[in-house]
Amino acid sequence: MIEFIRGTCEEMCPKAEIDLRIREKMVHFFETDPDARMPGVADRSRMVKEFTRSAADRRQPKPWEIRTQSMLLETVHYLVTIVLPDPRRPFYQRYEFIFDRMRAIRQEMVIQNLAVCEVLPILVPIVRFLCYSAYRLCEAPIAEFDPKICAQHLQECLKKVIRCYEELDEASDKHLVDDLNRFEMERLYLSFNIGSPEATQSAIARYGATEPELRLHITTQLECHRGNYYAAIRNMFRFSPLEAAVASLQLPQFRRRILQQFSIAYQSRVQTVPLEWLESVLHYEGRERTCLLDDCRYYNLPLVARSTVEQQRAEDGNWCWAVKFEKSQFDGQRCAIQPRKVPRIEDVLERCRNISRMLLDGFFG
Repeated sequence: MIEFIRGTCEEMCPKAEIDLRIREKMVHFFETDPDARMPGVADRSRMVKEFTRSAADRRQPKPWEIRTQSMLLETVHYLVTIVLPDPRRPFYQRYEFIFDRMRAIRQEMVIQNLAVCEVLPILVPIVRFLCYSAYRLCEAPIAEFDPKICAQHLQECLKKVIRCYEELDEASDKHLVDDLNRFEMERLYLSFNIGSPEATQSAIARYGATEPELRLHITTQLECHRGNYYAAIRNMFRFSPLEAAVASLQLPQFRRRILQQFSIAYQSRVQTVPLEWLESVLHYEGRERTCLLDDCRYYNLPLVARSTVEQQRAEDGNWCWAVKFEKSQFDGQRCAIQPRKVPRIEDVLERCRNISRMLLDGFFG
């Protein structure tokens, strides 16, 4: 029988690593003393164990180099409540630091083979943090944020959380299951994988298609499978703020598919469609409305200037234009446009008084 190491370290970073990194000048900005007279002075109480890749030639870690379950949980709370709101650095730098340290936490969970009931309190806030960051940084350049790496880790964490709940069911430890967190994680999984047949089938297999806590999300998935992306987008805006935020990352893909459908359904050499109607159907709102013209040009949709009288009446630049849908003109080779922050979702998140509390407790307010 395989024996797993049980950590004994009760600090966020083992002493040996602290000494090494101070000596080698490998202390991160968020691990320095903000009150020191000179910049870059290490603060041992702020240092958090960094992620290191496993390798065949590396020795097995000692128990005092691995943090206990309670310390792993405390470290997650520290990262979310102290580092995340720190305004001294832009959000992408805070994300990079927290992402790396949370990766080390997940690694130590695996090394110790922690019990399901010990894993869930640690992993659930990590899932929320990755969802929030994926949306918050969706407009960032690739030099600051890699959405594919974030998505890969978010998918792994979501599937791990769902497996943990299934293991609790199999062990008949239902008194240990937090149904509120459980259904929240299921909804985030469906939101992140909106339009995925695999996600839809797995959710229906676990709960059926009529589970009240998942009904809206499963209905949205089914609308995607029917090709009714307009209804899917409309439902998306009824999700809770974090669920809507992570689901909106697929909004450019849905808009692209709607435009492709319209290029076939409304094909005409003469008739045009007013751009303000398209704006409503595709849910371009607030500052995003200014992007609709460029998005149409991106997919090579012919734009036609409307009459001079209509232009004079127009209060908005989009009202001066109409779209002519032609199947042969739509550029189906173009990939979807990079996700953008959605004004309606952005406004709701900005009104959240405590993002840290939302990520730790799932509470929004």
